[in-house]
Formats: sequence, structure tokens, C-alpha cells
Amino acid sequence: MSLINIALSGMNANRVALDVTAQNVANVNTPGYSRQQALMSSVAGGKYDFNSPGMGVEVTSIRRVTDQYLVKQTWSTASEANYSAGYLSAMSQLENMLGADGFSLSAGLDSLFASLNDATTKPESTPLRQQVINESEALARRFNTLTESLHNQHKDVHDQRNAVLSHANSLMANIAQVNKQIVEMQGTGGNASQLMDTRDALIGELSTIMAVKTTDQPDGSVQVSLASGQPLVMGSDSSVIKAIPDPSDPYLADLHIEFGNQTFAAKGDIGGKLGALHDYQVDVLVPNQQAIDDMARSVADEFNAVLAAGLDLNGNPGAPLFTYDPANPAASLDITNITADELAFSADGNPGNSDNLKDLIAISNKPVAISGLGSLSLNDAFTAMVGETAIKARQAESDYQAKKAMSDQAVAARDNVSAVNSDEEAANLMTFANAHNANMKVISTANQLFDSVLQLF
Repeated sequence: MSLINIALSGMNANRVALDVTAQNVANVNTPGYSRQQALMSSVAGGKYDFNSPGMGVEVTSIRRVTDQYLVKQTWSTASEANYSAGYLSAMSQLENMLGADGFSLSAGLDSLFASLNDATTKPESTPLRQQVINESEALARRFNTLTESLHNQHKDVHDQRNAVLSHANSLMANIAQVNKQIVEMQGTGGNASQLMDTRDALIGELSTIMAVKTTDQPDGSVQVSLASGQPLVMGSDSSVIKAIPDPSDPYLADLHIEFGNQTFAAKGDIGGKLGALHDYQVDVLVPNQQAIDDMARSVADEFNAVLAAGLDLNGNPGAPLFTYDPANPAASLDITNITADELAFSADGNPGNSDNLKDLIAISNKPVAISGLGSLSLNDAFTAMVGETAIKARQAESDYQAKKAMSDQAVAARDNVSAVNSDEEAANLMTFANAHNANMKVISTANQLFDSVLQLF
């Protein structure tokens, strides 16, 4: 009977191994699946049965083939790659916007100063004066449309942040739920491999949104936190991340993490797509908006100040050409209801005098203070903004390519260990099937021996 029992144990063990192999083959194309192995151990014979070779074999456990170091590498590199991708996308959009002809402040300034130069040939000419007014209005429209586009991108970043936070909160709740299921399954001796794969996939998805770090717990759960230490998931409990609007700008926000009755401010490098949105908005978009506001304010103030020092065709003191709301200069920049005759080109009241007109032209080279760019001419300020954006966009592209390559390498390293190899599984199928059949042959042989013994009586 020992012969049959030993063979039965071999059949059962190899059947389990075949089931595991079949599961691996079935999931050969499942993203994030970690292949499994049936671990076998010999069953010892009786304590006092010195002639027993053993009692067969048993499957002690089903091993999930994984290297958590490699898995964590995929998370960290995915966070960096998605940060770079998000930052590159925003910078490319800004570069295209500033490079478009309709948004070019340099082109508008060139046209305005060209019209002023044309007016020097005949300062009293009404058509030439009207052309100056027309170009001034066209320049104001460029400021309006450019700042409106920047404002729309500012709002879009805000909307993206809210959508990303909603997704992150859902992922954290799901991770906490899977944590609970894993603890319960391992507590009853079940195989939690699929649940662990699911949890790894959820954490991987969360890492694309923000940089996270994890700590394995003795009960099988995983603790997830921000790279700076604030808790996101602890056991079956998860945090909720909220964006608290900035009082000075409803589209800017500080991130707060609510965990139970505690609230933590998300400080430091957030990473991932969320970090890219924050850094682009705070470091690039808002400073550019401020710089364009400074440029609009300087255009209006400089032109109006020079015109106020001159006289128009009727000998009256010069009237202002531009008007704006100090709270939002670029968006509100406009021309006044000034007429061609009221442009104060003359310094002495003589209609043919163009001394004040020359002072207006000189504004083109006059340094003005622009936030983030220093003291430089209006045209140079916009050119510098466009150039700096182009440089940052190229750097972002280079950084993305490098980080994407690192992420791909990390995934490949993980898959090299954990992914299903069709050839290997095909070989396993033959090995376990042959072993199963061999054990059946042992049982058949045992039956023949038993029948032979019975025939002796």
C-alpha cells in the first residue's frame, strides 16, 4: 500500500504543478502578472520505520516569483517618467503658444514702432496718425489674447489637478481594500498571489501620479506614503488628498492629506504627474503671466507718460493712448477713445514738429523692469521669454527621453524575473505531465504486483 500511496502523492503534487503551469500560460499576456511555482517537498517516513524510503511528496506552497526591489524600481522610475511627460506636455504647449504669430508681442511691438517711424515723415498726417492708433489697438489685442490663453492653461492645470487627485484618492482606497483582503486570505492559508499582483498594479498606477514609498508589514499588508513621509495607506485605512485653493488665486492650491482625524501638508517634491502640474504652474506659468502683466503695464505707462509731455495738432496737452486695470493689466489693456488729432507728437505745438514722436520711438530701446527677466526693453523681454521657454522645452524633452528609457529598463528587469516565459512553461508542462504519468505507471505496477500476490492463494 505504501507504493500506491507514494505514487498517489506524486500524482497529486504534479497535478498541482500542472495547474500552476496552466495558470501561468493562461496569463502569459496579462500585464503585471507574476508567474507562480509549485514548491515540493519530500514526505519523510515513519519515525521508527528505518526501512522506509519516505512517504512520497507534497506541495508545501505556491510561490509567487517576484523581486520587490525590482518592482519598487518600476514604481520610482514610472513616477519620474510621468513627471517628465507631464512637464514636457505643458512646456510644449506653452512653446507653441508663444511662438504663434497671433500671440507674438514682438511682432505687435515691431508694427507699432514701425508706424511711429512712418509718422516721422509727416507728423501732421491724419492717416499716418490713425495707423499708429490702429497698431496700438492691435498690440493691445495681442496682450489680451495671449494672457487669455495663459489663463485658460492656468485653469486647465487646475482642472487636471482635481481630476488627478480624484483618481489618486480612488486608488488609495482600492489599495487599502486589497490590503485587507490579502491579510484575510493569508490568515486562512489561501494563495494571495493574484491579490498581490493587483495591489502592485494599483501602487504602480498611484506612482505615476505621485512619488511614493512602501513598507511591507508582517501581516502581509503594505504601508504606502509620500516620498516625504506623509501617510497615504496604512493597512485597510487610506488617506484623502484635498486641494486647498490659494486665497489670492483660486486656480492655485496647496495639497493637504487627511488621514483619520489628522491633516498633513504635502510638502517637498511630490513627483509624478501631480508634481509636474504643480511645478509647471508655480515655476513657469504664473511667472510668465506676471511678466506679461508687467510688459502690458510698461507699454501703457511709458506711452502715456511721453504723450502727456507733448502737444497735439490743436496745441492741447497730450491725452493717454492706453488704459488698463491695475489688477489685471494684460487682460484689460485697451486704447482710449483718443483721435488721430489728439496724438501729442509735437514738443512745441508746431504740427510739423516730431520731437515728442521721437521720444515715443525711443521707448523701443528703453529698459523696463520685468518680473523674472530683469531690466530690458519690451521687445527683448518677450524675446527672452520665448527663448527661455524653448530652452526649457528642449531640456524637458531630453529629460523625458532619459526617464522613459529608465522606466522601460526597470519594467524589463521586473519582467525578466516575474513575467511568464512561454518556452519555459512549455517545458514545465512536459516535465510535470511525464511525472504525473510515471506515477500512474507506478500505481499500475503496484496493482499488478498485488494481483500476482493474490493469485498465489
